[in-house]
Amino acid sequence: MVSKKARIIGASAAVLVLGGVVAASVMRESRSRVAVQTGRAERRDLVSIVTASGEVKPKRYVNIGANVSGRLMEITVREGDGVKKGQVLARIEATRFAAGTRQSEQAVRSAEADLERAQADVRVARLVFQRTQKMHEDKLVSDQAYDQAEAELTMKAANVEAQKRRIGQLQAALDFNRDDLEKTTIYSPMDGVVTSLPKEEGEVVIGAQSFSPTVIMTVADLSVMECQILVDETDIRNLTLGQAAEVRVDALEGVKIKGSVTEIGASAIPRGQQAGQAVATTTTANQAKDFKVTITLEDPPPTLRPGLNASADITTARKEKVLAVPIQAVVVRELNKEGKVVDPGAVQAAEGEPKGAVPRGKGEEKDGVFVVEENQATFKPVKTGILGETEIEVLEGLAEGDEIVTGSYRTLRTLKDKAKIKVDKKKEKA
Repeated sequence: MVSKKARIIGASAAVLVLGGVVAASVMRESRSRVAVQTGRAERRDLVSIVTASGEVKPKRYVNIGANVSGRLMEITVREGDGVKKGQVLARIEATRFAAGTRQSEQAVRSAEADLERAQADVRVARLVFQRTQKMHEDKLVSDQAYDQAEAELTMKAANVEAQKRRIGQLQAALDFNRDDLEKTTIYSPMDGVVTSLPKEEGEVVIGAQSFSPTVIMTVADLSVMECQILVDETDIRNLTLGQAAEVRVDALEGVKIKGSVTEIGASAIPRGQQAGQAVATTTTANQAKDFKVTITLEDPPPTLRPGLNASADITTARKEKVLAVPIQAVVVRELNKEGKVVDPGAVQAAEGEPKGAVPRGKGEEKDGVFVVEENQATFKPVKTGILGETEIEVLEGLAEGDEIVTGSYRTLRTLKDKAKIKVDKKKEKA
């Protein structure tokens, strides 16, 4: 007969075994659950911002080049000087242009003297013709003498017209030479500041008649400054004229300059290319592109200079008290024809199928979030609105206070619909 002590020991052993089985079962279930981080859909104020970089430029500036070729004899300003419209900026050697002008002047005077002689010849020929005509009427001279006097008058008159045309040609040449002579003195076309002066006295410059005339200096109106930035093609649809912007200049630490969008480029610029540069469209089909956007600055500081690197934040939308969730909580999942979520692993397997395999019918891709329901993550499609710095507006599909899976990003990439989850209260290590 089994003693009481043996029965107690047996019962204790049975309890221990049962407890071990239950503990092992709990541990297996716990290990099968996906560790996630969660949060709640809450109402917040959202501001949507597009950020891009570029450089500061004056709204109005002129690259002043040489109109005629020659040697720079004098530069009357220095970089940073303020100038007025019509002020002399530089002079180009004018010896040969002055000589050409004098030569043309003498040619015009000589032609004018020839014209006076020709006109005198016409007056003489007209008197002779008039006398011959009267004598011809009185039958005192022959028809041949009459015809000869008439032809002489016509020839002299034609000579006068030829001299007038010759004077016109010579006068045009004189005007041309005078214009070249005047162009040897370079004037400022506007009030402003000399922002660039790459040339020195004594250097030879090339005139505007060539394909690449020499730029002697740049004069800019610094009272109105702009920031020209390149905005990614995916963001350009969110921009409109008049949107507020905040510009930060690398060289002016801590300074923020307010402004507004005043120009939006109509043509895409292949990344790495300059605006206006001709590029074959066939070579840029798959290349990332930007659009040039101009921000006019309000009250630019006196220390602001053209050419400084800058970045701009453009406010494209602002909403108050909207339902929002963290950006990374919104994921894309494929829904089949029955509206069920396709396992991300199945999608990856289908994409990696060997050539010749029958392609799987691709369903519709939807944006959505994983809602936490009884320790289970359920995918719910949502309609999103504006994008804030770290959160995104949810227009449809969620209610305020709903608990959703917010991380980790790695977990959300592969999380399955209806997956068993456990909330990880610890922050994931970076």
